[in-house]
Amino acid sequence: MTTTARIRSAARIARATSRAGLRERLANKGDFVLAIVNGVTYQITVLLFATVVFTRFPPLAGWTVGQVLLVSSARLLAHSVFVLGFTNVREVPYLIRQGRFDSFLVRPASVFLQVCTSRFPLNAVGDLTVAATSLGVCLSMLRLDWTVARVCSLVLAVASGATLELALALCVAGIVLRRAGTEALFSWLDTVIGAFGNYPLSVFPTVLRAAFTFALPVAFVAFYPVAAVLGKAESVPYGPALTMVAPLVAAVWLAVGGWAWRTGLRAYARRGW
Repeated sequence: MTTTARIRSAARIARATSRAGLRERLANKGDFVLAIVNGVTYQITVLLFATVVFTRFPPLAGWTVGQVLLVSSARLLAHSVFVLGFTNVREVPYLIRQGRFDSFLVRPASVFLQVCTSRFPLNAVGDLTVAATSLGVCLSMLRLDWTVARVCSLVLAVASGATLELALALCVAGIVLRRAGTEALFSWLDTVIGAFGNYPLSVFPTVLRAAFTFALPVAFVAFYPVAAVLGKAESVPYGPALTMVAPLVAAVWLAVGGWAWRTGLRAYARRGW
């Protein structure tokens, strides 16, 4: 089978399983509504907290409310894209307990593709709504001159952020596939990115700045690329060059995540959970 034929086959499988997943979620109207409400309320809570903090103590570490909201909005948009396409990676332990994951291993299709399309992510609707609203509000506050280069930088920032979230989720999934009882790492990762990724890195202590730059790349999800969009590259920790390398960091981490996922799958296929 040629590469083109494989891509078409994968696309057909993705469409079919996505439709089945959406029908499953729509079967329960209460679950449908609650999933969207859950996404909206959680993200609004995060934004309200940031807004209250930065309006009561403006400006903080040289960042105005509108600039902080742009960091939060870019992070939320990246998270929404990740949730829309890949959040089911975090459902691997649930799929294993249901017995569905084992059936994915014997089907003639990519396990990753089957996992990603196994359930329609309704909460992505709420996340996207809040992220788009937040972005509109902060853009009206900032009144930036939106050149083509600046728009492309923001789009690239969101794409890099979504890729980084996927890469980190794949790393955790690789560990979970090797070791039962480690699924709490998914919640820990989500909490860390959600709690620290919405704010300028400059407001954190030195140890956290280093950790989120050189160990766990939380600062590259939104802070560094948005600093470039705002023209604040000279003020970021560890040098302005870091504001330009988010796509490269995302690509490297995606390679690591892909390796972790593949080795995790092989370990699971050999020994089970």
